[in-house]
Amino acid sequence: MKKTWVMRKDTDGVSPVVATILLVGLTVVIAAVLYVMVLGLGNPGGGMPPVFGTNVGNDPSNYEWTISAILGGMAVLKTDVYVQLRTIIMNETVFIIATEPLLAVSGTHGFNYSAATVGNYIAVGDSFSLSKSYASGTTLSLVAPDATGSYAVFNV
Repeated sequence: MKKTWVMRKDTDGVSPVVATILLVGLTVVIAAVLYVMVLGLGNPGGGMPPVFGTNVGNDPSNYEWTISAILGGMAVLKTDVYVQLRTIIMNETVFIIATEPLLAVSGTHGFNYSAATVGNYIAVGDSFSLSKSYASGTTLSLVAPDATGSYAVFNV
């Protein structure tokens, strides 16, 4: 028995206009993805660069950082700053303060925030301190509300 393949003559592929639109759309999508990758916007956890320039106090029993500059002219609301205090205990990183609002956590675990001026924004002259003794390698981070980027990271 011989098989006979029947080809239908009444079917066409995609019209040239639709094919052109699809190719242009695909090209635009690929270009957009490459643009985002090159700029680093798609980098998860890349976060923002540090925004606060600081001076460090020299008292070994009371670590103090004072804001000397707010880089890029960026106004940062105090309510948009969260605190993370991480230390190393028995070779494991432990959060002493795990992403808590700046204004709510001041005065706990030796962390203190002192505003230089009255207002809703972080300003030059504001200071942060740790008056409690922490192990070497402890970091104090001032982070964005979603904790993906840091305004500043201080090392003890």
